[in-house]
Amino acid sequence: MFRPPNVQLLQNSPAQRLPSTPSSINQQVPLRSPLPSLPTYNGLPTRQQGLPIQGMLQPTLTPPVPIYNGLPSRSPGIPTQRLTQPLSSSVATPLVNPPSIKQAQPSFAGRPFPIPPRFPNNNLVQNAPSAPPSRQPGALSNQPSLSQRQFPVPQQPPSISKPPVMNGVIDMQPGVNGFQGPMQANMMRPIQPSGQQHPQNYASMQQTYQNSLNAQFNQMSVTQSGFNRIWGTEAIDLLTTRDVLPPEGVTLPAINLQKEHLNQLNCSSDIMRCTLRKIPETQSILEKARLPLGILIHPFKDLQQLPVVTTTNITRCKYCRTYINPFVYFIDQRRWKCNICFKANEFPEDFLYDPGTKQYLSDPSRRPEAQNSTIEYIAPCDYMTRAPPPATYVFVLETSRASICSGYLKVFSKILLEEFDRIPGDARAQFAFLTFSSSIDFVVLDEGATKPKLIPLSDIDEIFIPKAEGLLAKRSNCEDLIRKFLEVLPDLMNVEGMYENTGSCLGSALQAASKLAWPTGGRISVFLNSLPTIGPGALKERPRTSSGLLLPATDFYKNMALDNTGQQIATDLFFIGHEFQDIATVGCVAKFSSGSIYKFPNFCADKNELELRRFESTLRRYLTRKIGFEAVMRIRCTSGLSIHTFHGNMFVRSTDLIQLANVNPDAGFGLQFSITDSMAERNNVCFQAAVLYTSSKGERRIRVHTLSLPLTPQVSDVISSADQQCIVGLLAKIAVDRSMATSISDAREAFLNAAVDPLSAYKALQNVRSGQLLAPPTLSLLPVYILALLKTVAFCDQAPGLDERVFDWSEMKTLPLPELIQHIYPDLYAVHTLDEEIDPPRLQLSSEKVDTTGIYLMDAGSYIFILVGRTSPPQYCRAVFGVDDPRQVETMYELPTFDTTESDNLRKFIDLLQNEKSYPAAVQVFRDEAPEKTSFFNRLVEDKTKIGVSYFEFLQQLKTKLQRGRKSTFFCSLCRTFKESAVGSLTFEAGGKFENGKYAIFLNKCLMEALLEKKTNFVDYYKVLNCSPHSTTDQILAEYRALAKLKHPDKGNSAQSEDFQLLLEAKETLTNPEEKARYDRWRSSGLNVDYRTWKNMNKGACFHWRMPMDQKNMLPNANPGKENEHVEIQNRMNGNPEHVRIFTEDPALVLKQFRRYEI
Repeated sequence: MFRPPNVQLLQNSPAQRLPSTPSSINQQVPLRSPLPSLPTYNGLPTRQQGLPIQGMLQPTLTPPVPIYNGLPSRSPGIPTQRLTQPLSSSVATPLVNPPSIKQAQPSFAGRPFPIPPRFPNNNLVQNAPSAPPSRQPGALSNQPSLSQRQFPVPQQPPSISKPPVMNGVIDMQPGVNGFQGPMQANMMRPIQPSGQQHPQNYASMQQTYQNSLNAQFNQMSVTQSGFNRIWGTEAIDLLTTRDVLPPEGVTLPAINLQKEHLNQLNCSSDIMRCTLRKIPETQSILEKARLPLGILIHPFKDLQQLPVVTTTNITRCKYCRTYINPFVYFIDQRRWKCNICFKANEFPEDFLYDPGTKQYLSDPSRRPEAQNSTIEYIAPCDYMTRAPPPATYVFVLETSRASICSGYLKVFSKILLEEFDRIPGDARAQFAFLTFSSSIDFVVLDEGATKPKLIPLSDIDEIFIPKAEGLLAKRSNCEDLIRKFLEVLPDLMNVEGMYENTGSCLGSALQAASKLAWPTGGRISVFLNSLPTIGPGALKERPRTSSGLLLPATDFYKNMALDNTGQQIATDLFFIGHEFQDIATVGCVAKFSSGSIYKFPNFCADKNELELRRFESTLRRYLTRKIGFEAVMRIRCTSGLSIHTFHGNMFVRSTDLIQLANVNPDAGFGLQFSITDSMAERNNVCFQAAVLYTSSKGERRIRVHTLSLPLTPQVSDVISSADQQCIVGLLAKIAVDRSMATSISDAREAFLNAAVDPLSAYKALQNVRSGQLLAPPTLSLLPVYILALLKTVAFCDQAPGLDERVFDWSEMKTLPLPELIQHIYPDLYAVHTLDEEIDPPRLQLSSEKVDTTGIYLMDAGSYIFILVGRTSPPQYCRAVFGVDDPRQVETMYELPTFDTTESDNLRKFIDLLQNEKSYPAAVQVFRDEAPEKTSFFNRLVEDKTKIGVSYFEFLQQLKTKLQRGRKSTFFCSLCRTFKESAVGSLTFEAGGKFENGKYAIFLNKCLMEALLEKKTNFVDYYKVLNCSPHSTTDQILAEYRALAKLKHPDKGNSAQSEDFQLLLEAKETLTNPEEKARYDRWRSSGLNVDYRTWKNMNKGACFHWRMPMDQKNMLPNANPGKENEHVEIQNRMNGNPEHVRIFTEDPALVLKQFRRYEI
């Protein structure tokens, strides 16, 4: 309990004034000069006409407290003092003209009274700041006048108490906002001398003024605002916050492990990022947070510093085979506990020996494996199944008429000649070249020949390899001959009759290239310009619109990719030109062999310089980047978590193992996890990715990445730790699979739900007004990112070309996260304000941020656009572009060099952006009136365009969907109860009034969902055989043979006999193509019937319940007032909650009537 300070009324005190400044900061309220004595009433001065009132005491804050916007602020190093000392006559003087006399009250919780800003003497209400309605439940609204109001004593003080101000001083009014004076009996209304009347609207003015201040003060809560801001959990109202993009870029939530030093040892976010920086302990907590759980990994990223360890005995857990890492538990100098399976292991004898210093370590945690979360081992012979083969590169070049006219062969030959020495590999590296159009030509580079030769192969239906030396040329022996071939390649193809080669036998060329690389494995690089129309894998022209044509037209290329993967051969595709090439079908050869897909639309070396520069930059990076052959990647996670989906170009061999014929530093992958067991007894979880590969120089290496994250039992912690960029990256990959499995519209609807679900979960944790759309800082950018995704070529409503959409899908699945975010939401900068620091703020992608008086740079990943406004500063244009008038700036693809500060700053900034990329982006400069401006303005995703709504309209859609979700809470619970209960007499508690006619349709829907959506854990044949739906017949048989040895009934175990029968049944089903297709159809349907029952059903049965149609209603006698009603609603209006009672006479009859419809 706080004691009020002693207060003395002094009428003739000497004038004293505290120092004050005109600024609102460090503001002190001046004290009034003394005035003559006044008449008093009950010992208090009264109001007389023409004379001000004195005697109101003001406490002095000692030391002086800075004031900011009327509130005491805490200066650095100076704590705010509590008002605990009694006041003396030297710190108080009479004050002027308060509307009534009040006594100063102590602040709650020991805080001094905040001093609001001063208002003028007149028009107080008009000058009072307006504020939105208060959030606090105790806010005053529609208060009566002071003469009519009752002043109850508050039972609990508010979080912040702030009295109103009159003439710049505190006016303590009893009963207003929780303030209660001791002189309540005498202070119920102002004392009115005879003849003195208040204005007629005085009460209303006073009332409005108090309501306005109360609304502002109640929103100023230290616990809800101050501490939330300190801890970074302050809510953001997206509807009122226009600029949600941080100017300095998005900051990731911090990872706080129990041991602080481990935070510095964690895996870099550029390599492995999780959607949640705090993992929920149970699946139910994850479902309440409504956020996806997964990681995005960039396993082969180029690293400047990578510790490499050479050892003959790699330390691993002998139970789960986890590599030792900084997050294991060191029991003593001889033992350690695994952080994945939590079992104890012993160190090898040579673990404490440091080969660098050639000394024995006393502490095992000083080993490099225990100091680095990313480390690479040079693997011993135990990790090799064969001797490391040489690096093999096969180039397959289309030489049809259209491809030669595009000019790509000249560019390819020039770049390959310049970068030939930088291609990864040692002296054993092998190169082969094939050209194809309507036939195939093998390039022979014999060691003793003086010039290359061509061996044509016209029989494209039965491919064979000619018996000739030099089809695979070694770098050490044939480098000069290879260079001669590249020099004459463009002219050689021109001579061979370019106007006659109109067909494309891509399938035959791929078969020939695979046969060349079959013994050693390697990489096949295919450059094509037209649709394959002849030979194996020939395709027909399909409509360019993408509605219903997003799936492969044939399995030829997929089967080829699976065969090549078994021989460690990857295929990369370069689609050049504007013709339709059916990437949905041809791209499967790269998708399932861990290859890459590149597309250069409208490529023409002579006309489209932007795509030409992008092709050159991409090809240089492709030829010279690091590469790993014969790679596999295994993902391990703490027990209690399990992987259920992989995303990326790969081949899935088992539940945690993927095969990568080639791995490159520009490929990213995604994984989705589920929580299978409770992890409440643990402190953190770990994810470990290990990539085993053969380097281009023939070394077998293992690169290991380990990520550790803390656990939490709180939903609020899960939401506040969300990584919104990682969530968007994972959602994009999931949406691609959703689009291929169902439709684009389903993927778009899933995006909306993904934006609404976490916001609704967060809103459930807050006590806010219904008109707000609140989001935590960690999810404030989620709506704008999802809006940008909805406007991409991959998911937009208006159907673009089929190839463009499928290629954008490939980008979503394979791009690393930083490149993917720039592809979805590019970075926008105003470069006309660049200074020497070269750190301009990021701008939101809206036309309101772009002015005709400025120059703007947009970094879209593989493109950098510079827009010059028509009224840009002439001096800046002169310094950067060399012209005085911005309208004289021509479209250019390289900035000119001038010896000016502005030119140097802009070029340095562009170089800074280029250095952050894996390869330089193509730069284009144009005016805001040039045709190229569409490339810039189409990426302003927050504006309303033909393909989507504006950002504000999208927020309104989310708000409406969020409100509908809240209103349908009762219906959802009713539906869940219906599913979980038997069909019969049911009773539900309802919270509102409903019309009787709406229940028949609603209950029909609930029961049908109960029939189709209530899942049962049926046997999955793929899990029984430890394989995936993409496994080939040979792989399924190999898994069956391995498991049959373990579960054969000859071993005498009766339980194994049942397992063996199930294993045999799974093998027979999945090795039969027809049975496998039927099983896959049942497996993807989600039907609540096991496969054996469904297979034995009538052939006419479909995936929906079918019975002959009749003319009966779904629920007969449904009209109210009739006897034997099947649905009856009884509303009890006596003040109790309304009950909705649903009952039936015959449950079987209702179920039978449900089935009587046709689909």
